[in-house]
Amino acid sequence: MGKSIEDIKVMELYLGNKIVKLGKYFNVSGKKEDEKIKIVVEGDLKNVKRIGEKMSIGEIIINGNIGMHIGNQMTGGKIIVNGNADDWAGAMLKGGELEINGNSGNYVGAAYRGFWKGMEDGIIRVKGKIGREAMLWARNSKGANKWPILYCGNAGSFLGIHNHGGTIIVNGDADLYIGADQAWGTIVVKGKILRKLPSYKKTCEVNEITLPNGEIIKGEFIEYSGDHSVKKETNGRLYVLA
Repeated sequence: MGKSIEDIKVMELYLGNKIVKLGKYFNVSGKKEDEKIKIVVEGDLKNVKRIGEKMSIGEIIINGNIGMHIGNQMTGGKIIVNGNADDWAGAMLKGGELEINGNSGNYVGAAYRGFWKGMEDGIIRVKGKIGREAMLWARNSKGANKWPILYCGNAGSFLGIHNHGGTIIVNGDADLYIGADQAWGTIVVKGKILRKLPSYKKTCEVNEITLPNGEIIKGEFIEYSGDHSVKKETNGRLYVLA
């Protein structure tokens, strides 16, 4: 914020273990529009990592594919990817919104290795399919009004593993072991699950689901409680299209 075009051109990037200037690899242009911060990146950036890391305000639009760690640990603002994203998209998100209009890799919104808290707030939307272990160790906070939410098309295995309050909506099908080790939280699958864990117990059939953020999903769903391998009485819920 407040940087000139020349200031941006000399910003430092890492190329492997070398430090280079941004202007050597990107054409930079722009103009001031009020006080809004909006960055548009054009091209195939599948080998570029950590765009939007710890972002707090503004908007980034990426017209192409993007590499690993897009929007990781961001606290505010919005990122739109008009392409596919690699692994760790929105990892440990703490706020803001990440929208991916293609597919995404593994560990969407997940906790990094060694951390016990993954996505804590904000919204991730993936139009296509996501890989495995998305929303690992997600946590909400009712007192702080923080409700981490993931929307996706189809989902890979171990979706919502170790879930502690995250909300996940799958608009298509999901793979194996959905909600493994879930203590509390909500997972809605509007399609089919390849194989449901036996530690989930059917509770009832519902025609309406009210999510923690107040959103209502209508349809004929079977409600399951679980994961009961974690604790005998659990607040975790899994809804699958009947």
